Amino acid sequence: MQIEASQNDNKVRISLEGVVDEKGAEELKKTIKQLPLASVREVEIDCSRVKHIGSSGIGKLLLLYKHLASNGGQLRVTNLTGPLFELFTELKMDTLFTITRQG
Repeated sequence: MQIEASQNDNKVRISLEGVVDEKGAEELKKTIKQLPLASVREVEIDCSRVKHIGSSGIGKLLLLYKHLASNGGQLRVTNLTGPLFELFTELKMDTLFTITRQG
């Protein structure tokens, strides 16, 4: 899995590519830990090049959401493929943070 992160003021954009399995989730966790989350108000995670997200990856997204929400920030997961969008909707993740479908 490849991860690219960039910060612009209090907004962070993370682009993921590949499969977010257990190993990928640990890489994502490391990337998140390097961010100055205390000063970040918005994190966008671009999933346009993600083929699959496993339970470990979803868990890391939920931990990130929890941390951001406790500090008044927000999480957006964007460009989900159809099957991933359906999975996130079934898990009711759209009730916690904004999700958008690819296209």
